[in-house]
Amino acid sequence: MQRHCANALKTETQVMVKQEDEQAFAELNGIYIKFVEDAARLLYRELAGDKRIMDFQAACSHLESLHSHDAVSVICKGMKGGLRADFSDFQSLVC
Repeated sequence: MQRHCANALKTETQVMVKQEDEQAFAELNGIYIKFVEDAARLLYRELAGDKRIMDFQAACSHLESLHSHDAVSVICKGMKGGLRADFSDFQSLVC
């Protein structure tokens, strides 16, 4: 699954970044700037393209530092009787 996310989003997540590496990491992620809705659509395309994945729900969040709320986007494959985009577990998106 991590490979699918990296392929779709073209960015990496880092648990820890050394200060001397932080600028390079920020520049790499800055090349692929996108809104949270764009990230959800990119993930959808990547996951739907894998025939082994029959159904999925992807929830993306951007933890805001300037606004009083976070941006969240949820998308699902939408199979009959499958997962739906009625996501409500927003606490799970907070690191």
